[in-house]
Amino acid sequence: MKKILAIVLSLTLALSLAACTGSGASSSAPAPSAAPSASAVQPVSTASANSEYYYPVTLEVYNNARELVPYTFEQCPERTLVYGKNNVEIMLALGLEDKILMTADCSSVLPEYEEAFAELDRVKNHQDVGYFVKEYALSLEPDMVIGWYSLFNIEDRMGDVGFWHERGIGTYTSINSVLKDDQSLQNEYADIRNIAAIYNKQEKAEEIIAEIEADVAKGKQAAAGSEPQRILIAEKYEGEYDIYHAKSCAGDIAAQLGAEPLGEKGWTDEQIVEANPEAIFSVHVSSVTDEEAVNLFLDNPALASVDAVKNGRVYPVEYGLAYTPGVRTGLTVKMFLKDLYGIGE
Repeated sequence: MKKILAIVLSLTLALSLAACTGSGASSSAPAPSAAPSASAVQPVSTASANSEYYYPVTLEVYNNARELVPYTFEQCPERTLVYGKNNVEIMLALGLEDKILMTADCSSVLPEYEEAFAELDRVKNHQDVGYFVKEYALSLEPDMVIGWYSLFNIEDRMGDVGFWHERGIGTYTSINSVLKDDQSLQNEYADIRNIAAIYNKQEKAEEIIAEIEADVAKGKQAAAGSEPQRILIAEKYEGEYDIYHAKSCAGDIAAQLGAEPLGEKGWTDEQIVEANPEAIFSVHVSSVTDEEAVNLFLDNPALASVDAVKNGRVYPVEYGLAYTPGVRTGLTVKMFLKDLYGIGE
């Protein structure tokens, strides 16, 4: 018997072979729904997640032209190359460490995943560069590659996903790394759901997302009936500021919690003064400490008149919480809850 599991837009599942995990009888599922915008991916049903008739699974993934193309997984991937901390942590959160062949661009993970991560092989154990390159990756004989858009979009790294699909090797690209100017909280949920669907781990994915959604609801409730707090999420970069605006992942998460993210690309001190945000979230990479990130704003005399600076409402944000956070999305939400509404202090 074949069973179709409908997934909106970028997740259409055709079910027929043996699953990675679980067993049971198959049953009918709803027909595919009309597709919403490209930034939203929501499953219609997971009724057959434990069925022995789960594979093949067809997933629409992004290619280098930022177009959705279908790829069919005939069976559960067993030898996965995983690039990026967000993707490594999603795999570990779903209990898929035994499906990971090697990781790249990930030197540490959340404490709850450290034990499993310590057992994984890393590309830096074998070559000087911290990312996968095509020739070396091929020599590893993977059946799946998960990464950021930059991994596939640079020819001297992995090249276009079509190269891998032609060789029977599946790919998945983090959605927010593709949609640079249309990022969202929903896309982070979609990454968790899509990766889970490839490996038949939907139930665990929904548990992770439900916990995040519960905290998002707290933010909406705290913001109800009040004017949105006007905030700036920014990373200081060579005299200008890289702004995490309303269409960035961090900006959309803040907006979902009732705040109003300000700004656009390449803002200067003068524009920040004119906008006068009530709170500033200073995004920084690991080589910059929380204190240094905050002081970039507090110690800048050009910003002395800004309300956020005058009131000491400048908060540090690790880069991994602002861009493609994956399962860290829950920590990003908790951060905004604490700094905007005092929830969880």
